[in-house]
Amino acid sequence: MKKPSTKPAAKSTPAERRARQKRRAEDRLPDYRDLIENAVQGILVHRNFKPLYANRAFARLFGYDKAAEILALPLIRPLVPDDLWPRIEEDYDALIHGRRQSAPMRLRGLRRDGSEVWLAADERVIDWHGTPAVQINVADVSEQVAMLAELVNAEQRLRAILEVLPYPIYITRRRDGQLLFVNRKTCLLFQKGASQLLRGKSIDFFVDAKERDDLATLLETIGDIRDVEIRMKTAPGRLFTAEVAAIRIDYGREPAFLVALNDISQRKQLEAELFHEASTDALTGISNRRYFMAQAEQELRRSRRFARDLSVMMIDLDHFKPVNDQYGHATGDAVLQGVVKAALESLRQSDFIGRLGGEEFAVILPETALTAAKDVAERLRQHIAERPVVTTGEGVARAAISSTVSVGVAELAPQDQSIDDLLGRADKALYRAKNQGRNRVETAG
Repeated sequence: MKKPSTKPAAKSTPAERRARQKRRAEDRLPDYRDLIENAVQGILVHRNFKPLYANRAFARLFGYDKAAEILALPLIRPLVPDDLWPRIEEDYDALIHGRRQSAPMRLRGLRRDGSEVWLAADERVIDWHGTPAVQINVADVSEQVAMLAELVNAEQRLRAILEVLPYPIYITRRRDGQLLFVNRKTCLLFQKGASQLLRGKSIDFFVDAKERDDLATLLETIGDIRDVEIRMKTAPGRLFTAEVAAIRIDYGREPAFLVALNDISQRKQLEAELFHEASTDALTGISNRRYFMAQAEQELRRSRRFARDLSVMMIDLDHFKPVNDQYGHATGDAVLQGVVKAALESLRQSDFIGRLGGEEFAVILPETALTAAKDVAERLRQHIAERPVVTTGEGVARAAISSTVSVGVAELAPQDQSIDDLLGRADKALYRAKNQGRNRVETAG
């Protein structure tokens, strides 16, 4: 029987042991070739535009069935639109010779059927079996580019629409108020060119920066506003009142406000003039009967709501008819004007006087009890009596005419259902003053 060999096995060299360890390590690693082959992103390796490797995703991206069809191309020239080829050649030469760094880019590719595809690409120089080559990773971004193009077209349409509208319109960035767009009407309103305006911010349009901040806060809160009146100013400094409408939008992929303006200064002035005419007595310049009664009703409601005192005065000129008869109506008008002037000098700032008709006047005394109201009435009566009215002017005889008034005072009482009730009680006190000799003040019981 043959004896087993007792000769020891040959020892492996360090190099052999390292090789075995490397093989075992490689066996434990993922199959990166499979990962690359099945990657979603298209991958191409080329040298001097001759394809060396392409994965399936790259082939499908360009309309080919298999990667082998890409590798069968002599050059990747068919994958590039004609107008881009010179740039592609320059970029390759600069990259392969180290004159430029790799960087993400967006470019057009050419599919097998002749249609174009937009690509997000990055490229880098790699070692391909000991020789430099360029690896390109690409992804289809056609949808994103189409969406961006639609946004650009929508923005251009918006600009065209805003440009022809008959109102000043501007767009301002939400975070800092930087102006992003102004139409021609805005330039005309603020009397500055578009290029100048676009270097500034919307806050430059506002008289009060706080009003602009309040407007922005309101827009951030509710998203759109209508018919808000704001004080604004032009570049030369003209102040005007603008009626503002505004909404939140995205403009140029930035959160923004679109603001439309209407200069209503002339309208406000006309409204003020019409209101003055409708509420003012043409002869004396104080409130007419209708406006006085409206203000008195409002003051009565306020007094009742907040449990505040309220008194009124009824005033009538004494012996006014003889003045008209002796001097004429023009002089009588001058006397009325002089009496009103003296009354305004005597009354407090909070008091409100109106002409009810002829030589009859009334005064509202807010937050005033009967005793204090009587003191006000006495001062008024005395002030008028001490100041004769000197009449001058065309068609008016020059004369110094002394006038006196009789005054009735009443304080708001629980039984007063309306301002007419309160004035009626003051009117009764007035007639007592008349009957007791005039030029005196009487209070309602």
